[in-house]
Amino acid sequence: MPYGVVLLPDRRTHDRLARLAAVTVGPAPQNTLGDHAPAHVSVAHFEADPERAAGIAARVAAHPAPATSVKIIGLLYAVLPPGDYYVPRGGVYFGIEVVRRPALDALHTEVLGWIGEAGGSTLGAVGADYRPHVTLGVSSGRPVLPEPAEVPVGELDVTLAFGELGPYGTFPGLRPTG
Repeated sequence: MPYGVVLLPDRRTHDRLARLAAVTVGPAPQNTLGDHAPAHVSVAHFEADPERAAGIAARVAAHPAPATSVKIIGLLYAVLPPGDYYVPRGGVYFGIEVVRRPALDALHTEVLGWIGEAGGSTLGAVGADYRPHVTLGVSSGRPVLPEPAEVPVGELDVTLAFGELGPYGTFPGLRPTG
């Protein structure tokens, strides 16, 4: 089964990002943030059997630094070709990009170690290709460029969490903090 270790913002931030996603998705949405797809910054996604994944979940719960912050770079749009793991039919990704700071890289590397120790296999961009971000959504057409004032800037406070991976790289079983 697919799982992930992620960083969740608080409810207020999630709701603000979900409103931005609803404006940005344009006329041909495939998926956007919402209660079925909580805002998150992925640390790592992986495949493992439920028993091994439970061990990683326990490590997340016991982590000595469960809360941190990430810094926003800006908004990115990217065309995803058909066959993408997260968006099999392809589309246009739009999301908030996050700076790769040393602490975030160290957490990513730590979690990759847990996955390796558990015998899991990673999914998506990892290691040198790791690109932290908050997916706002995926569109089948042209997303709408929001007003600059609608795009968040600065730091996002986030909390470490573990969950089962859903469609479009979402975590339907997780809820924003606070």
